[in-house]
Amino acid sequence: MASFIRTFVLTFSHKWNISMNNLQLLANILSRKGPPPAFAIAACPSLMPTQSSNSSPPQSGLDSIFDGILLAVPKFRRSLEKRLFRKHNFCGFMEHAEKKKNIIPCLECGHFREKGHLCENCYNNVRQETKEMQAKMGDDLLFNVPRSEVEFVYEGEKEVGDKYTVKMEKPRPSWFPKQLLNKTG
Repeated sequence: MASFIRTFVLTFSHKWNISMNNLQLLANILSRKGPPPAFAIAACPSLMPTQSSNSSPPQSGLDSIFDGILLAVPKFRRSLEKRLFRKHNFCGFMEHAEKKKNIIPCLECGHFREKGHLCENCYNNVRQETKEMQAKMGDDLLFNVPRSEVEFVYEGEKEVGDKYTVKMEKPRPSWFPKQLLNKTG
């Protein structure tokens, strides 16, 4: 019963629209304005026979309401490959990259470093020297920790008697002054 009413309402509204178009066309012709302007090859849609397709099911009222509305959302999700290609696009090469304005030369060695960070070259030199010092201490560092203060003595330096002394068989590096090991405060 509901489908019969739905088809009746749809066909009635379709016929009503056709008759209203015909009445408007007749009113335009009978008034002194004449027929509405149109191209010579264009036919009036109300005078053309309508083709009704019996195979398509009738549409509901909600379908006709939302038929002309386009939703501004993507139908399909972009794949990871497409997203990465858009992000690192060659046409917009380095589009998202920014220039670093905080790169300065190191005052000790001349290599470049970021402002507020240690120079990588100087840090590697200190790390290498520290590993050599630890290797020179040997097992004393791991198993027999000295109870007194540790002093590293390089070539050409004097030993102080009351400290645990580790002798290094090379000259002291220029960036590693002896005053660096003095206690302050």
